[in-house]
Formats: sequence, structure tokens, C-alpha cells
Amino acid sequence: MNPILKAENLSYVYGAGTPFEKTAIDNINLEIYENEFIGVIGRTGSGKSTLIQHFNGILRPTSGSLYYDGSNCWAKGFSRNMLRFNVGLVFQYPEYQLFEETVEKDIAFGPANMGLSVEEIEKRISDSLHFVGLDDDIRKSSPFEISGGQKRRVAIAGIMAMNPKVLILDEPTAGLDPKGRDDILQKLSEYRREKGSTVIIVSHNMEDVSRVCDKVLVMHDAHVEMFAPVKEVFEHAEKLCSMGLNVPQITRVFVSLKNRGFNVPSSVYTPEQACSAIIDAIGGDTE
Repeated sequence: MNPILKAENLSYVYGAGTPFEKTAIDNINLEIYENEFIGVIGRTGSGKSTLIQHFNGILRPTSGSLYYDGSNCWAKGFSRNMLRFNVGLVFQYPEYQLFEETVEKDIAFGPANMGLSVEEIEKRISDSLHFVGLDDDIRKSSPFEISGGQKRRVAIAGIMAMNPKVLILDEPTAGLDPKGRDDILQKLSEYRREKGSTVIIVSHNMEDVSRVCDKVLVMHDAHVEMFAPVKEVFEHAEKLCSMGLNVPQITRVFVSLKNRGFNVPSSVYTPEQACSAIIDAIGGDTE
């Protein structure tokens, strides 16, 4: 089975040949498959945003190659419009992505450019609003007069309406309250299950990543430091901390316990795992 996205020796340099030259990503090699839920983490400047902008063709590699479903995205004759319909990107700040007079026109923009019928566009508007938890009565509202949380949802709905094979979101829960954050993550999980799409989220929130993702891609100084299932990545909690990343609170507690001599694993990252680990450590059960 071909990976849905594949980076092969992928590098990108900003300001090449100028005094401001900076390598943003350096010799990246990775494969992403259908129906994976991937979290991308790393400090500011590590290359996260540059990498995801390559995934849907916003940026052209300085060197190396990017493949979508086995095809080189920068080969002659490859349609990058098709790539952007299939690899949807939701930016961190939704106000940069909203521009139409009404919410429904904004959501319809992508499907209309795909050449879909009026009936199909209407269905996709309704379906995407449902996926992000918005009511139909918001359709006629201006996207600039709704709340920040609603803007985030409308921006996500506009990308979902194209039914992309890959949905990428840059900091989808930034600035949201706990309930709003939980709602967005739940909706993304439901979308992935129902559509079978690959979902990639860039996040500074390790709790979010540990709750919903299957795998974690750790970026550090323009390189891929780790790319593995969540449990394997959080087994290296101390290394993540040394890179300036905030691992989940529960993980930090268990690393501290282990360092103090307690017989507990250091890769705990959910409350359920914590309960099991504590029961095992005291040699008992809950009865």
C-alpha cells in the first residue's frame, strides 16, 4: 500500500542566497498512511509549519521530493489544485482563511471550485456544519461577526466540505476554553472515523496529542527527531523535556516517581493508564 503522503530527503531554505538564509526543514524522510491520526509537536521554529505547508503544495521544496498517493507533487503534469482539494490545510488563525460575505458562501468556496453541482455543494455545507457542531441558523451570518471559536469551526468546515483525504490543522485548539477544545478534538476524531481520512494536527498541547493521536511526529531544529506511536514517543519523556517540550502532566508525575525509585512506567500519558500503573505498583486491585 502506498503512503498517502511521503517526504523523501525533503528540505526547504528560506531566503536562499541572502544574508537571511535559514534552513527550515532539513532532509526529512517520512511516510504517512490513510486513516492515521498524527500529532506534530516541536518548539517554535522547529519546522512544523513549514513541513505541513509542503504537504498541500503551498511551498515548493528547495531539494528532495514530496509524494501524494505515489505521485511526485512537483513533477510535470501533476495537478496541485487536485492536491489542495485532497490535502486540506486549516491555518492557526481562522480569520486569515475566512473571506466571504456569509458562512455558507465561505464553506461553499472549495466545493464550488471543484466543479460540484449545486445540490452536492448544499449537502456538503450541511454535512460539514454538522461535523463541527454548528447549527444551520449560522449559515447567513457574516464570518467576521461570529465568535473566535465559531470562526475556528467554520474554517474547519470549509476544508471538510472538500472531503479531503488528508485534513491538516495548525493549532486547532489554540485559544479555546477547555470545553471548546474537547469539542473540536471529539469532532475531529468522529470525522476521521466516519470518513476514513488521515488527520494531522500541529499542537503545543501534549494532552491533546496524547488523547486523540495514534502517532507523534517530533520536530527539532529542522529535523525529524522521532516519529512513532504515542506510547513509544512518551517513553522518551525526559528527552522531550530536554528539547523544551511540555509532556503531559501525568507523564511528568510518573517520570518523577520513577526517578525517586518507584517501580512505575515513565510512558504513562492518560488517567486510565495512571490508575492501572498505580494499582500494579501497589500490587493490589480495586476490590
